[in-house]
Amino acid sequence: VFLGVDGFDPEVGVTTPNFLESRVNRAMVRASRRVVAVCDSTKFKRRSLSRIVPPSEIHCVITDRDLPLETAAALRSQNIEVILV
Repeated sequence: VFLGVDGFDPEVGVTTPNFLESRVNRAMVRASRRVVAVCDSTKFKRRSLSRIVPPSEIHCVITDRDLPLETAAALRSQNIEVILV
């Protein structure tokens, strides 16, 4: 599944401001073999109201090249593949 997220905190996980959307997204994650979070670099270290899943359930992140090196390193240390475009 490809998840467009509003926030991605490397400690908390991916988040959205919409509680109902978080429940639907969680169900999609449970039904998926691979979870890819898609978000621009401004979404990192940002938390919204409802957590979708913790970082341990994310396999890959696709984001832009403005992602800080320390954030990319934190994600990779959790075995999350980081793709910069």
